[in-house]
Amino acid sequence: MKKFVYIFAIAILIPSFAKSQGMIDAFRLSSQHINGTARAAAMGNAFGALGGDFTSLSINPAGIAIYRSSEFVITPSIRFNKSETRLGNQSFMDNRYQLKFNNVGYVGFIANNSPSSKIVNFNFGIGVNDVSDYNQNFYVETGASAVSFLDGIVNWANSEALSNTYLKQVISDIEFRDWPTKLAWETYLIDPVEGVDGQYTNILFENEKVKQSKTYGQRGGIKEYVISGGMNINHTVYLGATLGIHDVSMSQLTDYTELLEGNNSFTFTENQYLDGAGYNLKLGLIYRPTNSFRLGFAYHTPTYYNLTDEARLSMQSKLDKTRSSEGINTYEYDFYTPMKAILSGAVIINKKALVSVDGEFVDYSSMRFRNGGSYGEDNFTDLNSQIPGVYKGVINLRTGVEYKVTPQFSLRGGYEVYGNPYKLSNTTAETTLSNNSSVLSCGAGFASKGFFFDVAYRQSNSKYTLYSPQPNLGSVALNNTNNKVLFTLGFKF
Repeated sequence: MKKFVYIFAIAILIPSFAKSQGMIDAFRLSSQHINGTARAAAMGNAFGALGGDFTSLSINPAGIAIYRSSEFVITPSIRFNKSETRLGNQSFMDNRYQLKFNNVGYVGFIANNSPSSKIVNFNFGIGVNDVSDYNQNFYVETGASAVSFLDGIVNWANSEALSNTYLKQVISDIEFRDWPTKLAWETYLIDPVEGVDGQYTNILFENEKVKQSKTYGQRGGIKEYVISGGMNINHTVYLGATLGIHDVSMSQLTDYTELLEGNNSFTFTENQYLDGAGYNLKLGLIYRPTNSFRLGFAYHTPTYYNLTDEARLSMQSKLDKTRSSEGINTYEYDFYTPMKAILSGAVIINKKALVSVDGEFVDYSSMRFRNGGSYGEDNFTDLNSQIPGVYKGVINLRTGVEYKVTPQFSLRGGYEVYGNPYKLSNTTAETTLSNNSSVLSCGAGFASKGFFFDVAYRQSNSKYTLYSPQPNLGSVALNNTNNKVLFTLGFKF
């Protein structure tokens, strides 16, 4: 086959991808939308001033001091994700169903029987809340194009003048940016230019057109195990603290395929696995000047993560025969999320209705990587210096209402809006929000003696722009809709 190389304007393709992956991981770890009990979910998770619900231990831990009895809760949920991608005039749909447990928790109530003390009770709690859920699928494809991903790989190899000896090496610490070139070499998708050391060409015919498709799959999330304590001072001031221990397990799986002439093809697979643990401390205060009005304030320290990131890249070509090659990069590092400050207010009307509002400030420009050596070619100093140019601070708002139709039966509603953390000039991150994301929710609850049952429905909507290192997929619009139904069973004793 005669070989030809298009001069292709993504010579910095691979190093920019490594950098963008770090950016999107930082945002995923820092942007957390809690999913606890069905009551809180139905009311927009606006529980910073209300308390008395296990979800509040992850929002304002002073809420644990509101409890007047011990309690056990468990919350299973059903989630349906629908994703629509748009590229030019074409749209593509994909979806995913999921059954999981959002929340399990126990709160212990300890009354203070000392008549001379202003402390009414001490409470403690232990359990788990789901704080991030990344499960979704999406897909996109293009028609025939004269520009191939192999062009970018060849351009990178030629710009770096990589030697044939280097490409043939099987070493565990190969640079992340060079893996696609090495894999293309080992699957016979690129060849050396005869007589010119360090220069390469791909296997495509001159003016050959290829069809391209890419599938995305995201799995996993973050669970927060909480250990909380709080006290009620004269039914006026409530104080609390939560130690949050985070369990991180998430993956991003993508398959990029090009169909060549003559029933030939190749697939480039990128599988990234991120696992680790983190911890933070939450401090909270609720002030109740009257029976019908409450104010709340909470401070969350940054979450300090220790993480292991495994990037598993593979290439499979189907030419005269099928060939495969794989490369793995594993590295450990620390990451610090931004701190959070939450100011809340709630009004209770005639003991039948309530309105609650939370305002949460998060400065995403303060995210930082630590203690990990290099990230591709760029070290963490370089990556950290770029974060303030990509991200900014936002204010997230959560509102909720509840109305008691009878003393046993309640109706609820809520709305949440999460600000867009990206600066308008950003084109660095692999995925960016195109607008603010929002959540609309409703639900109902039934309580009788020592038992209660709550149900909630939540629909969240987010619009993204996906940036891909592959050609013709550089800017894909994604409309992501999540529908979730939660059920909480609770027992008071």
